[in-house]
Amino acid sequence: MEEILKYLIVEDDEIDRISVETAAEKFPFLKRIASCSHPLDAVELIRTCQPDILFLDIEMPGINGLQLARRLKSDHLLLVFITSHAEFAVDGYELEAFDYLLKPFSTERFTRLALRLRDFSLLRQKAFAFERGQEAETLVVKQGYEKHRIQLRDILYLEAMKDYTRIIVPGKQYLVLATLSSMQEQLPAGRFIRIHRSYIVNPDKITGIGGNKVSLPGHELPVGKIYKHAISGIL
Repeated sequence: MEEILKYLIVEDDEIDRISVETAAEKFPFLKRIASCSHPLDAVELIRTCQPDILFLDIEMPGINGLQLARRLKSDHLLLVFITSHAEFAVDGYELEAFDYLLKPFSTERFTRLALRLRDFSLLRQKAFAFERGQEAETLVVKQGYEKHRIQLRDILYLEAMKDYTRIIVPGKQYLVLATLSSMQEQLPAGRFIRIHRSYIVNPDKITGIGGNKVSLPGHELPVGKIYKHAISGIL
């Protein structure tokens, strides 16, 4: 049975609240427990209802969404900022937001978010530790007595998910309890490149570059503005 993820919406604009609710109701694993228009009302709702996900607007009366997020102390709560202003993205990532949606968001964009939330929740329940393998070209991920040896050449990309990193190889994924930055420090210099705050890719797996995106087998990833130089000259 699929795990149900409870969510709370904090958004002062009624139309925008309805937009999130309408997008989320298409996914049976997402369950709305409450919506509110003022960030201070959210504090008590978070305490009593204990949502898994917080959809949080940034520009609101009283205190804004960033200020509210700084007040919250929860390793479990997944923050998803929703705003019209791209310039707040850096602040959002510094607060370890799970994602950052720009209004108006498309159905496709929300679908990607919803599926990432589901995958992360499922993987988090059985997250692995990791270590560099004794062989130079491997990573070892382990959970109890279970170990998996990953060849570096097989890795498509790594994705930041709060305090975790998702490792994607063809047909499989692993979630390890390590930040993306700490993982990057463990990888051989020059073998992987950072293309976004949330993504490190294996350049050997890139099949196409267009606009602000790179293509890998079965995947398309965004390229952050400050990382564009990293992909120049790859193809």
